[in-house]
Amino acid sequence: MNTSDSIRDTVKAASLIVEFMEDANWLGGSVYIENLLSTLSLLPETSQPKVELLFLSSPNSPTARRLLSYPIVQNNGDGLDLLNEMVVIMRGFYRRIGMRFPCLRYLSFSARKGVYFPVFDISQPRRRNLYWIPDFQHHYLPELFSASDLERRNHRYERIAQAEGILLLSSQSALKDFRRFYPNVSVEPRVWSFCSSVKVDDSESYHSVLEKYSLPAKFLYVANQFWMHKDHNTLFESLRLLHEKGIDVPVVCTGKEEDPRNPEYFSSLCEKLARHSVKQVFFLGIIPRSEQIQLYRFAAAVVQPSQFEGWSTVIEDAKALGRPIIASSIDVHKEQLQWVENVHLFRASDPVHLSECIEVLWPDLTSGPDMGAEKLAAKRNDIRRIESAKAFMVIVEEAMTYPQCRKT
Repeated sequence: MNTSDSIRDTVKAASLIVEFMEDANWLGGSVYIENLLSTLSLLPETSQPKVELLFLSSPNSPTARRLLSYPIVQNNGDGLDLLNEMVVIMRGFYRRIGMRFPCLRYLSFSARKGVYFPVFDISQPRRRNLYWIPDFQHHYLPELFSASDLERRNHRYERIAQAEGILLLSSQSALKDFRRFYPNVSVEPRVWSFCSSVKVDDSESYHSVLEKYSLPAKFLYVANQFWMHKDHNTLFESLRLLHEKGIDVPVVCTGKEEDPRNPEYFSSLCEKLARHSVKQVFFLGIIPRSEQIQLYRFAAAVVQPSQFEGWSTVIEDAKALGRPIIASSIDVHKEQLQWVENVHLFRASDPVHLSECIEVLWPDLTSGPDMGAEKLAAKRNDIRRIESAKAFMVIVEEAMTYPQCRKT
């Protein structure tokens, strides 16, 4: 057996240990992990990794139980022993408050063999870590972060940059940022972009969702949390401009309505809409994922006005369902939307340009679902997901065999 065969046998026998901490302020993190598990489940059984979920939050939440239900997951609901569970809880607590886990950080899980992912810091250097930096938003929008948050992020990312191992980034745009902000590094960056795992059938259950929330027959859909960088403000300002022209375009919004960095943000948006008599915006808050998918299907178009993304879940979901997309022209959106039909880009943070875009498009946009477009999009997405799963396992192999895989 040559060295390459030996390495591959080691990787095949090893586990992928997925660390999961549920965070109500970052729902995208949970969606990311679920997309990963769903994607890896598409691989032939002989090529699938042995996945173990390692919970840094409760393993008993509905989301955690759903993740455990994937056949690819090995622990399938088995509990941790008491000591390890206590260590997990403590580590999760310290991570939440931005501190390193003290004293016992090398104690837990020392017997586990495999690649740990996603790893956000270097506090566990004795493991085989696959590091992940979701994005570099704090470099572009520092005003949205406190001084202490900026210091923590800069320190953590600098330490990762100097670590030995593999770093996963979500886009070529993020790789460009990484090389710009950290020109002299030891870690080996790789790019892996997730695909949506959204699946639909030919049912018309969207009718019940529309009736439940008393929604109009035609609307634009925005599926973002109300964080400032998601830039609902630009969209709502564009609605004001259209309203002044006598054009009222209904918009449905879902997502958490609190920005922990700016608690008054959502109320200020609502006050602005009321002040300008813009009444056709529907706020649904956090709704079940199954209902959200039906809104995607029915929407005349999906709007993504965000100022910054690592890799937009909203755009991936809209692509997977074949819906028209109106998105800000940030680099990562351009990257995600290459070769995608029925896409319309507007200048980021420019309400005048967005209002002009909507004014032109709105008369010809029609409500879904479009069964033909859905089937074609699903076929394309399945191909992308299989390729994505294979690409992820190549990166896992590199992380498992580092430094043998180190590129020169």
